[in-house]
Amino acid sequence: MRKVLAFALIFSLVIGATGIAFAADETKVTFWHAMHREHKDALEHITAAFEEENPGIDVELVDQGGYTELKQKVITAAAAGQVPVAAQQYEDSTIQYVDADLMKPLDGVVSEDLINDIPQGLINSGTFMGKLYALPFNKSAMVLFYNTDLIDEPPATWDELLEISAEVTEDTDGDGKIDQYGFGLRPTPELFSLFFHQAGGEFLSEDKSELLIDSEEGVHALEYMAKLREHSLYQTDYLSGPFGSGKVAMYIGSSAGAPYVDSACEGNHGWDAAPLPDGPANGDSMIQGTNVGVFTVGKSEEQVDAGIEFIQYLIKDKWTIYWGKKTGYIPVRKSALNSEEWQSYLEENPKRRAMTQMMKEGFVYPHHLQWNEVRNILGNVLERTMLNKGEPKELLEDGAKTFKEKTG
Repeated sequence: MRKVLAFALIFSLVIGATGIAFAADETKVTFWHAMHREHKDALEHITAAFEEENPGIDVELVDQGGYTELKQKVITAAAAGQVPVAAQQYEDSTIQYVDADLMKPLDGVVSEDLINDIPQGLINSGTFMGKLYALPFNKSAMVLFYNTDLIDEPPATWDELLEISAEVTEDTDGDGKIDQYGFGLRPTPELFSLFFHQAGGEFLSEDKSELLIDSEEGVHALEYMAKLREHSLYQTDYLSGPFGSGKVAMYIGSSAGAPYVDSACEGNHGWDAAPLPDGPANGDSMIQGTNVGVFTVGKSEEQVDAGIEFIQYLIKDKWTIYWGKKTGYIPVRKSALNSEEWQSYLEENPKRRAMTQMMKEGFVYPHHLQWNEVRNILGNVLERTMLNKGEPKELLEDGAKTFKEKTG
């Protein structure tokens, strides 16, 4: 019996040792994301291709629900030292992770060729405290959606946008109520930020201690939006529905919303997407969507290296183009945007030309540890203006003061 037990013990140790050795040959990368439906299918397809090309790396995709849930779970996991190897993340999340020393800097790790092949706005998006920490992934640009049955030529300037919006706004059935609005407005921080940037505004002082929205540029932008409000449907919900029904002739929204616009317009009217009208300073678009970065807490060097390989693979020309075709997002590399494959795709899908152009001419928010607070301030200022609860200059001054009180 003792011989049997001894043999069993030795056998189990050998098998256990073999199992450990086998596991060590394969590096596991956990990737937390918030992609669903077609987006999730596309991510799984790219991941399967990565694993096939990298047989020593096993990528576990973990759907964490929405972006808010994803961020909360990363923060909770960080407190327990159990963060994933890599994850999707907005800039206001990344700066908190960087401040907590959770992430791997990518400078000197990813090639200069790759960095130089990414539009500067997207590089700015992933750069914190002078170092690159994240690469762009699912990115969209803001464009002007317009009803081609009502508008032959989309507006090219702010003045034209206001003029056409006024012309198209109409009481079509004569009952004294407006049935067709020239424009659609939602009180989002991003919409005010877009007009503010196009007016030439700078968000923060050099030392980031002051919010500069009460500048001359900020007042000009908000006063313009108040004028636009007179010819706009104002609502807090998405505008693809009223745009599709014909109640709204134009609105500015994310290019990622194009599939919803197409579905809403089907059988009702034609539509197209145009570059944004030029403001006093520029016609830049705001770039939205998440980046991907790699964590180091509790991770082996092999896992960190494998994570970096994976996030770079996600944006190889082949795959960022594939991702763009399948999801409605825009490729994040210059070589992909200019490639014969993407240009051929645009020939077949001309509505995406403006989206591609705006990606090349985009900007992102500046980075600040309390940017969520800034977004709340911007959204509140715009909403109060749209509801006629104060003069633009006073509301902007209050917003700047609130920032000082809450962050000073």
